[in-house]
Amino acid sequence: MRILQISSARSLGGGETHLLELTGSLRKRGHEVVVAGRRNGPLKPDITLPFLNSADFFSAFRLRKILRKERFDLVHAHVARDYSVVAAAAWNIPDVKVVFTRHLLYPIRPNILYRRVDGWIAITSQVLATLRPLAPKMSAVIPNWVDLAKFAHQPHGLHDPITVGVLGQIAPHKGHDDAIEAIRLLGKGYRLVIAGKGDDAYTEGLKAKSAGLPVDFPGFVSLPLFFEMIDVLAAPSWEEPFGIVLLEAMAAGIPVVSTDKGGPAEIIVSGRDGILAPPRNPAALATAIRSLATDQALRERVVRDAYRRVEQEYEISRVIPRVEAFYRTVVMRS
Repeated sequence: MRILQISSARSLGGGETHLLELTGSLRKRGHEVVVAGRRNGPLKPDITLPFLNSADFFSAFRLRKILRKERFDLVHAHVARDYSVVAAAAWNIPDVKVVFTRHLLYPIRPNILYRRVDGWIAITSQVLATLRPLAPKMSAVIPNWVDLAKFAHQPHGLHDPITVGVLGQIAPHKGHDDAIEAIRLLGKGYRLVIAGKGDDAYTEGLKAKSAGLPVDFPGFVSLPLFFEMIDVLAAPSWEEPFGIVLLEAMAAGIPVVSTDKGGPAEIIVSGRDGILAPPRNPAALATAIRSLATDQALRERVVRDAYRRVEQEYEISRVIPRVEAFYRTVVMRS
């Protein structure tokens, strides 16, 4: 197949890394894949478009000319603000099929242009449920993935103090306040590392709240170094669409504690692959962390079963064929 992948991403994050991995994997499987994105964007695109906003019909017009000329079998958009641009560009060009991936949990706004979409990929069943009002022609749940070749599975002994890590965007809905309060409740013998970047004012507020507690803010930290530093990954988000960092920790041999809303509830069977706790509940979060820190048998079992789950269900070599099969079904459908 000749496939056009589209993303207007301005910076390189988890979603963009996945698009690059998808592109590379599809090329290895014999497909011709072209990437369209912003000039000087993180994807180093083959085709550049302005992608000013979701109503950028100048980009839609330019993309339409490309679709008419280049004869792609399928175009796949990954960012919500690109949906209307891509759908408008492909309108009344029946030879090219249109696929969108939905990464967000909140309901999608109806748009008449979405009638042009041939297939929707949702990263979880909960995300798929938000698409029902659109009455999609075709849809499937295909999760995000992790490339196990990029992660050394190296479970390690506990640090002193036991170190809990939170990684990602520093923002209120990510539950950092709850993680800090959990460390306060855990008391002596525990330490918290909050890695990542976010709004400066909010970060400074967290530093003030954690004054006197063993809480560090190292900023950006590479994943291998971060996983060496911590004993438990905490993901205390109020609600998370998916949670790629969970898969990465599970691949590296780090046990996970997460809230039970959104994607984590589909990734983790609590007590088997990790521990789930209700959101905005520091006491429950602290109890879950303590259980993994003090029960060696539980910790070892969770680390083993979590790796097995990633290997069987989320490893890139297992997920990409599902994407490819979905493409083929969409292309073959009249």
